[in-house]
Amino acid sequence: MPRQLKIDHLLTVKTYPPDVEVNFSLSDMEFLLSDDELPFASGSIRLRSFPGDAVVGSRHLLETLSRREQVPAENIFLSLGASLANFIVWGALLRRGDEVLVEFPAYEPMFKVPAYLGARIRFIRRDALDFSLSVPAIAASVTEKTRMIILSDPHNPSGSQISTEVLQYLQALSRERGLAVFIDEVYGRFYRERSLFVDYPEFIVTSSLSKFYGLGSLRCGWAFAPAAVVEKARQFGDYLTPEIPFAPLYLAHLLLESPALQELERRLRQRIKENRGLIGAFLNRTEFLSCYIPRNGVLFFPEMKGQVDVKKFYAQLYKKYRMVVTEGRFFQMPRHFRMAGVQDPEVMKDGLQRLESALKDCQVQ
Repeated sequence: MPRQLKIDHLLTVKTYPPDVEVNFSLSDMEFLLSDDELPFASGSIRLRSFPGDAVVGSRHLLETLSRREQVPAENIFLSLGASLANFIVWGALLRRGDEVLVEFPAYEPMFKVPAYLGARIRFIRRDALDFSLSVPAIAASVTEKTRMIILSDPHNPSGSQISTEVLQYLQALSRERGLAVFIDEVYGRFYRERSLFVDYPEFIVTSSLSKFYGLGSLRCGWAFAPAAVVEKARQFGDYLTPEIPFAPLYLAHLLLESPALQELERRLRQRIKENRGLIGAFLNRTEFLSCYIPRNGVLFFPEMKGQVDVKKFYAQLYKKYRMVVTEGRFFQMPRHFRMAGVQDPEVMKDGLQRLESALKDCQVQ
């Protein structure tokens, strides 16, 4: 696979026209606390780091995460967002020519970044109907040269969850073969109370305050990993910057230890429940789409049926209905699109109506 600098999906979402009215491509939840509920009183925000924080990022956040997530501090690597944590871990562990297995379909950076770092990419195809992973599919793909398996759970873009059977098989592979199992679980908090790492400490698992908490702009993420991987990640991080910014990590600590977090999570889960109901009802009644409906979460990856002109649909959706979704071409499946149920429920209702109208307009004559 050629080395590429451009991530097409990220470039697109950063340059949407300002007159987009409904953005189903957005997958960050709205931050559902008002200003007077925030635990960020001016007196509590310290802009200077504390002794020792240059090594770990913020010992306050490290201790808070360790306590909340039941993960030892030695197994936590702090970063400015999950995407940077992914890059640093891959950069620390992969060498030119290493064979890496990546799920298919895949979120674009999951294969483009390792390929840029010199890895040889091979794909594990998920099931065409429900996007599940199977033990036979993985077993048929792993070779003696495999150094890492890269997955997401829930799967981005479909929302499908990895089964316990597959997780246990991956754990056995990691123990027996010494290969790295890397799982991006940035959408996991939408339905899971604790990280996969708690039950599978051989894995490397990344997440952040984006997506579920709606704090992508805070750029606070982490990796849970074996202690030796954490140490390598910190050493590789020094190639990028001698010290990551302290302030966002400290703000994250203030939020995660605040009683306001419980109320925030209650509001978020209520929205998830309401929006899943709206989207599920829409997908069950529309004649233009077929879609696996995941058991949990807010990601959906419907496929347009044969009577829909795909190119016309994407053009009409914006030009006529001032709406965008994440095009399936970014996941190597152009007849699909990804939509996320994170909007206000009234916006969701309006957006689903626009979506149905656009699909109807674009029937093949």
